[in-house]
Amino acid sequence: MRTVINLLHLIGITFWVGGVFVNTLVLMPSLGVISPAERGKLQAVYLKRFALLTWGAVALVGVTGLLSTNSTIGFSALFSFDSRYGNVLLAKILITVLMIANGAYLGGVLGPKMSSFGPPPAPPVQSPGGDADRPPGPPLELLKLQKRMTLLSWVQILFSVVVLLLVALW
Repeated sequence: MRTVINLLHLIGITFWVGGVFVNTLVLMPSLGVISPAERGKLQAVYLKRFALLTWGAVALVGVTGLLSTNSTIGFSALFSFDSRYGNVLLAKILITVLMIANGAYLGGVLGPKMSSFGPPPAPPVQSPGGDADRPPGPPLELLKLQKRMTLLSWVQILFSVVVLLLVALW
């Protein structure tokens, strides 16, 4: 049974962390080459599918992690601080909770804001002197959202790498 739990745990981690890497290294850079309206559409469709996969993987990792912890050292050993394994596992759990919170913010707050951008606005009105009221291109708010999402996506990768390094410690 322990082998099945570990296998399911690794499958969940693969989908979760793999999705984080694909999101950060493929999707986010690709958004810059399409129009703001298309970015919003793509983000909305992607978020629905990605959220389902990610939250399913997070749930699988959580359940199998609890089962594995209970069968390996027991929950009370996590807080005794006299076991290297327990200390590393506690650090891993805390970073994982930060990953979940960061992911929830990315998908639950920033994602919907990003997908709310509709068709591009009408071209800027020219003043008598020939200057535009605003420069052409994506709205500044959209660009700021993209930068924030990119930064927080890289934070997810950093958390993932730290968790994987902690696993290597034990």
